[in-house]
Amino acid sequence: MRFVTRSEMAEIDRRAIEEFGIPERSLMERAGAAVAAEVERRWPGRPVEVLCGPGRNGGDGRVVARLLKGRAWAPGDAWNAAPRSVIVDALFGTGLNRDVAGPARAMIDAVNALDRSEHPVIAVDVPSGLDANTGRPRGAAVVADVTVTMGLPKIGFRAPGAASRLGELVVADIGHPPELLGGA
Repeated sequence: MRFVTRSEMAEIDRRAIEEFGIPERSLMERAGAAVAAEVERRWPGRPVEVLCGPGRNGGDGRVVARLLKGRAWAPGDAWNAAPRSVIVDALFGTGLNRDVAGPARAMIDAVNALDRSEHPVIAVDVPSGLDANTGRPRGAAVVADVTVTMGLPKIGFRAPGAASRLGELVVADIGHPPELLGGA
């Protein structure tokens, strides 16, 4: 299987949108639907709490919240997980290129402190705070039970220690043209 850097994945997304005419919103809808399907398959009927950042990853998370009728939270919100809820981590994606601090860091720390038998965690594309290129935390990183990554796995996922943050890795097909995934 091919692994890509953050810039290679960004180029695949750009080309899918600009050259193949796939609306960015369609990619986002498919990403959110892929995560929602994994949540429903693994934890059917449980409440869903979606932690949404400001970028595309947060947009994917808002799709998950809509599809599963979950609650969406932003960094800085007074967040309190419902009993036995599934936590969807959509704070930061592959584009993260700085250390996590402030309210986002506090939210990541709160997720990592949860009892996993009560609150399983599923990450959208990459666990928030994990550098997609190096596989190392940027200050702090979510420890996920499952990571649903879009299109292709990221190169940092092969780094020593990254697997303990990823949990089970699921690669979702969100409609990128096959020719872009094969050799971009």
